[in-house]
Amino acid sequence: MSSRGTQWFWPIAILIVLALHVWYPDTGTGILHDTYSPTADGQKAFYRLVSEQAGWTDRNTTPLVRAIQVGYLEPTLCILGPERWPTTSEWEAILDWVAEGGELLLACRGFEEATIPELDIRYVPRDQVGPPDDSLPPQADLLDSPGIAWWTDGRLVAPHSKVLVEYDGTTQAVSGIYGEGRYVVTASSLIFSNQLLTYGDNPVLAMRLLEQVSYLDGVTFDESLNSTGTPKTIGLLFDPDLRPITLQLILLTFLYGWWNSLRFGPWHLPAIRGRHNIVDHTDAVGLAYWRSKNGVAVLRAYVQIIQQQFFERSTGHPNLHLWESAARRLGQTVSSLQESWQQAHGVAQQKHVDRRVAADLIRKLSQLRAAVRL
Repeated sequence: MSSRGTQWFWPIAILIVLALHVWYPDTGTGILHDTYSPTADGQKAFYRLVSEQAGWTDRNTTPLVRAIQVGYLEPTLCILGPERWPTTSEWEAILDWVAEGGELLLACRGFEEATIPELDIRYVPRDQVGPPDDSLPPQADLLDSPGIAWWTDGRLVAPHSKVLVEYDGTTQAVSGIYGEGRYVVTASSLIFSNQLLTYGDNPVLAMRLLEQVSYLDGVTFDESLNSTGTPKTIGLLFDPDLRPITLQLILLTFLYGWWNSLRFGPWHLPAIRGRHNIVDHTDAVGLAYWRSKNGVAVLRAYVQIIQQQFFERSTGHPNLHLWESAARRLGQTVSSLQESWQQAHGVAQQKHVDRRVAADLIRKLSQLRAAVRL
């Protein structure tokens, strides 16, 4: 039952759910190194930096294969330290897209070795290389500046690609041409993190790496590999593919709750309540007997009333005066009335009597009783 203070809750909640069908806020992927995150490992600063330089930027949360088939991607695709490595089918779609003129910037991360098919590029994580000396400056032909810091998760093995950045004798960034498109691969995504972008000329180096592959006409940052790379329970229901169904179920739940919360009648109960009908108890008893499907109890009670009225209490003999009076008024003989009585009395001795049989006998006895009261 709703109150006056909460009667607007349900319509407001329903309007909010309807609005979410049209506009849904960006909630991120639930990890700390994506382009939504303002943490040290996040890449939100780089996303905003590219947004100021490129003609158009957006984030992709649609599965990569579908996004490429439908044409959701801008000319440049940035995959910066994905939570999971692309599958074989995803790599086939990505490389086909690059071969047709796409521009790919890929930053590796993690502690598992990975290979990029067709490009002959292998990522070797740090635990197979040993910890590097983070105080060493990187060697980068893209930018000759002492104010550069490079933190890495591993190294690259790319014999057929051009080396762009080296660090402590290891290859850290390479570029190349594949079909009609271009690619840049780095061994670390930390150069694009919020923390390193605050150091020296690191923002310039990060943009130079992007410019090696992109004309900055339009850039898409992929978040689908991040969102699908973390375990989910409730969050899975709000993925872009399942979100419309989830919102519809929430809408139906709110409509049902609103419907069941509606009250009927006045807000305040009357000071003087109506009294119950005097025959409510009788109706309740009669309904209980009807549901029992056994009329023997009612029949026995009525037979007992007739016996007390038409028979002498002391001797048990019939009161002939009453029998003759009832017979005269009903236009029947005394013997026929007593026969009806004997029939009802015999049936009342049984354990189960059909309701219709009991009702027929009670009707006959009620006529006998009514004739005496006239």
